[in-house]
Amino acid sequence: MHNAAIYLLSSRKKLLPLCLKQLFKNWNNKYQYPVFVYYFKKTYNKKYITKIKKDISNKIKFIEIDYKYPDYILENELFYNRKYNRYVREQFPKKREGYLHMEHFVTNITSFGKIGCISDHLKKYDYLMRIDDDSNFCSKIHFDLFDTMKSNVFATGYTWNNFSWRQELTREKLWEFYKNYLKEKKLKPKNKILLEAIKDDNETKMHKLKWSAGNLNIYNMNFFKNDSNWLDYLNKLNQYGGDYKYRWGDIETIGLFYYTFFEEPVYDLDLITKKLYLNKFDSILSSTAPSTKFTLNVHNFFILRYFYKIRKIFRI
Repeated sequence: MHNAAIYLLSSRKKLLPLCLKQLFKNWNNKYQYPVFVYYFKKTYNKKYITKIKKDISNKIKFIEIDYKYPDYILENELFYNRKYNRYVREQFPKKREGYLHMEHFVTNITSFGKIGCISDHLKKYDYLMRIDDDSNFCSKIHFDLFDTMKSNVFATGYTWNNFSWRQELTREKLWEFYKNYLKEKKLKPKNKILLEAIKDDNETKMHKLKWSAGNLNIYNMNFFKNDSNWLDYLNKLNQYGGDYKYRWGDIETIGLFYYTFFEEPVYDLDLITKKLYLNKFDSILSSTAPSTKFTLNVHNFFILRYFYKIRKIFRI
């Protein structure tokens, strides 16, 4: 057993019980690591929380957190107002603004107790695993996932490097930010692929890095809590506000930090290939992202259900 915990930010009321049941049934019943479910105000009530604890485990703790936009970011700079961006026009209306708060939450892995971030409850742990509320621990895992952290700073459930217009349009200005960061700090990336990308000023090569799952990441907090480079980098990320302005995610931002200071790829547990884990449930509910305001009304429910059926038929 390790001094470790699991945490997530949740708003999917229907999927959260499935996620937690699978987590405990197929892995955590053996280890009994505490699970912290964070949620934005009023998402979960006392009755719901009591039932989860009764049906699944008393090791699950629910923590309500507040959220706010940084004062230095203007409303017209927020991602959902960037109508020139195809992704915004087609898939990111203002009602999805909670997703931006979620991106801020998952990137700020050491901002204990700050608005919209993890609480001081997690400060005491050596290792933290972050999952999503639709993470699917689909088969028995017969080893301790935290064992990998004895010799690693950062591990993940699986890696990927797909690149499409969606990734391109949610990484706007990231390359520019990263190059300026390196120039200011007089740094060269230790990872060979990223170093080559910098030398050639080739953003496309950056996109081809192996990225972490995001929905199952494990952090060696003894490193992140005490590393001045990480704390400085995170401060610069927050000052720039790329999560709110351009919908930058933790996958890219934490990934770039890691590849700057470590040559080797993120440690890959390869759980999907081993058929132990899936990044979501086979449900239309996995198509709705965490939000502060989103509700699945009758209209968009049937649209999503229709799309989901077509997707299954044609395997898209």
